Amino acid sequence: KNCNGSFRLYDLGHEYLTDILKLEFVGFSNTDQNFWLSLLYALLDGLSNSLGVNRDDLDGVLYPGRDKLNEPALVLFDNVPGGAGHVRRAIEDEETLRSILKTAYLKVKACTCGAEQGHASCYGCLRNYQNQFCHEKLDRRVVIDFFEELGLGA
Repeated sequence: KNCNGSFRLYDLGHEYLTDILKLEFVGFSNTDQNFWLSLLYALLDGLSNSLGVNRDDLDGVLYPGRDKLNEPALVLFDNVPGGAGHVRRAIEDEETLRSILKTAYLKVKACTCGAEQGHASCYGCLRNYQNQFCHEKLDRRVVIDFFEELGLGA
């Protein structure tokens, strides 16, 4: 049956003012989106645990990189309107950032999902309610390897 109604376009969005931190890994190349998602959620957990912040107060997204769309930047943000300063604290000094990275590394390294190879994720390492859309893509092994390349395993 023919529709006699009319259609109107609506934009469903709003401004959300908060604190953000954009991380780009200059000189590091990896085109696997699963790696970037896994690293994003490892860093968010590291930030939460290292600074004693409720994990629900933080979130993040992949953002297209400056030069290569398939090598994104990681954007971490306070999930609190107006910002709470959590992500800003992450870059207060080099030692704070190093502590966040080390905490993230130790969490994924300590997990036993995926057996020795570790090509898996679980609610003990990378998964949470907010990232259900990508659970099957999260892989703690690729994050462990990345952190060990940075020298965090020593």
